[in-house]
Amino acid sequence: MVRKAARYRYRVDGDERTGRFRAKFDQLVAFESDRAIGADLQPEAMTVVRAIAEAIESGSLPAIHSPALREALTLTSLLGRRAGLLDASAAAALALAPAILDAVDVDPTDHVDPFRTAAIDGYVRAGEERMQLVAARRVAAAIPVVELAAGCVAIFLRGEQDADELERVIEDLGRTLLARNARACIVDAAGLRRPDRDRAGQLFAVHATCVMLGVKCVYAGVASQWREIAEERGTDLSDVHFADDFRSAFDLALAACDLEIRGPRAGFRRVLGRLVGR
Repeated sequence: MVRKAARYRYRVDGDERTGRFRAKFDQLVAFESDRAIGADLQPEAMTVVRAIAEAIESGSLPAIHSPALREALTLTSLLGRRAGLLDASAAAALALAPAILDAVDVDPTDHVDPFRTAAIDGYVRAGEERMQLVAARRVAAAIPVVELAAGCVAIFLRGEQDADELERVIEDLGRTLLARNARACIVDAAGLRRPDRDRAGQLFAVHATCVMLGVKCVYAGVASQWREIAEERGTDLSDVHFADDFRSAFDLALAACDLEIRGPRAGFRRVLGRLVGR
């Protein structure tokens, strides 16, 4: 009966609880930018308030380590993460716990610190995620895409690339191939590290893009682990062209473009080798 009453009280005065959360949050934060994101935080904050309200018995909060509050603490951590992703200040993350507990309308003395800790934990994790995303985008942005000859484009995949960022790079590569009216594309993956299912899927997605555009795709320096993982995930490599090194791939690409190297071929190869770090 008590839990039903708690849910009923929440439904009846939900608007009041929302107003109390916003009022307390706005009071505790100093920056206008933090107040501006209060509306975005409000729905998730009310989810936490609802969880706390349902945990209340006899008009008081249970002990902080009670299973009844486990869900509320988890949701508070997610709320802190949301604040971090919205670029809130640390002060705003600290304000979440007292604002939530004020909305519940019970004595929060023994519970502010644990709820504040949960919010900050989520906030810090969001910051780490954002830093990783920025780093991944910088690494992906440094991937060279070069037109080596008329209609012959090469992409040099290096380092520890994020699969999602690789997907964006490959989408851009498709647009480049179309814009350059390319006839051949070399994918040099000799320096690509940490083979896994997602990265392998993106690596061989270049071939699928080339097939759609009528471009000959040649892979250079692809380690056996990449092929094994791709085949395990069901990728058909039967019509994929592989070369042992970039120079061999370049010969195949030139042939697809009806081009050939004239003059001192050995000298050109030395220049090309320095270009690709070989």
